[in-house]
Amino acid sequence: MDDLLHRTLVHLTQTKEELPQFNSPTILLAENIYPSTVLQLDPAVVKGICLSAGTPLSHSALIARELGIGWICQQGEKLYAIQPEETLTLDVKTQRFNRQG
Repeated sequence: MDDLLHRTLVHLTQTKEELPQFNSPTILLAENIYPSTVLQLDPAVVKGICLSAGTPLSHSALIARELGIGWICQQGEKLYAIQPEETLTLDVKTQRFNRQG
């Protein structure tokens, strides 16, 4: 429902939403993500989604898995300590991420 409301507001306000362009394999970090946003991601570049909130059974999670994009959620505040360009690996089975370096 939130996604529908968000898309309706974007349409009514004629706001143009643009996703960042990723040039190398990327793990997207966010608090949460709309299903319509997941559908716009290029799975050849976006290799994973790591959320501080979210649920493993959400529409966004199902779409990501169908696209072959790794998904972990409910990581909480520890996600905010990750720096841009930091190397991460996602373990989707244990729902954890590992920082490298």
